[in-house]
Amino acid sequence: MNSIRIGLIGLGIHGLRYARHLAAGEVKGASLGMACRRDRPRGEAAARELSVRFTADYRNILSSPEIDAVALVVPCHLHPSLVPEILEAGKPLLVEKPLAPGAESAREMVKAARRSGIPAMVAQTLRFNSLVRGIRERSGDLGELRFLSLSQSFEPSERPWLDDPAGGGILRNTGVHSFDLLRHLSDREVEEVSCFSQRLVTRRTEDAFAAVAKLSDGILASVDNQRTTASRSGRIEWVAEGGHLVGDHVHHSLREIRGTSIRELEPPPPVPTVRECLAAFVAAVRGEAAVPVPLVEGLRAMEIVDACRSSAADGSPRRVDRRDA
Repeated sequence: MNSIRIGLIGLGIHGLRYARHLAAGEVKGASLGMACRRDRPRGEAAARELSVRFTADYRNILSSPEIDAVALVVPCHLHPSLVPEILEAGKPLLVEKPLAPGAESAREMVKAARRSGIPAMVAQTLRFNSLVRGIRERSGDLGELRFLSLSQSFEPSERPWLDDPAGGGILRNTGVHSFDLLRHLSDREVEEVSCFSQRLVTRRTEDAFAAVAKLSDGILASVDNQRTTASRSGRIEWVAEGGHLVGDHVHHSLREIRGTSIRELEPPPPVPTVRECLAAFVAAVRGEAAVPVPLVEGLRAMEIVDACRSSAADGSPRRVDRRDA
């Protein structure tokens, strides 16, 4: 099969990460065929730097016979209208997380993907982090899971859409990574959550939250995220009957604790997660592998987000409304 020519809708800060991997030929079997950004001057400048065709109208990507697949990297409140349109155009789709502003619109996207029969994948890029993969591979060495804790910290962001109630807030935009990892690492569903959130820097949406989750077999887990500090971290703590693993996907560190002894472990070498995510998508489009993160996985994460948002609104626990599309 010839190289998959990808049309990129969204050429902002995060979209440029996709564009640069593709334009540099770092994704085997794929190339960047066209890029789109509504801000024409900035989009054209980026396209010139990348030596790629530019359009200010995403519909030119959908109608082009020279584009084989689409990567959608725009704020999530635009997904409910764009995702069905891309699938109706017959283009395999990689869509950035969060899949949607909420579970109901995510559910409609899953339905649209199933009707189309076209490969569609949500870019839960942390699944492709090599430290995350290392923890998943080693976790069985310690026996049965007893507790799981995930924490992410970031600097405040000036990107306006992150503080837009239509699709912003840390629960949607970084919490969704943690909730996806909670399911991915534990191989369990989240049944119930209790969540608190606050605004410390932002004005209209939450920029910090802490949640306790009950998993499908009764195991407890905790998740907290904050975008309020002049530092970054990504702690993952896997507590099992025989000991526990403590890792950080930002600083690429991993320790094993047994009794009172701590042993430093060598995690797999770090990799660019966007590049690895693109490579997995391309393999699925080429028919070489199944779609590794289908849209229903994005729906499951958004169901947890919705339950946390509802819990945080009044401080009461919430069951996760987990329904198929």
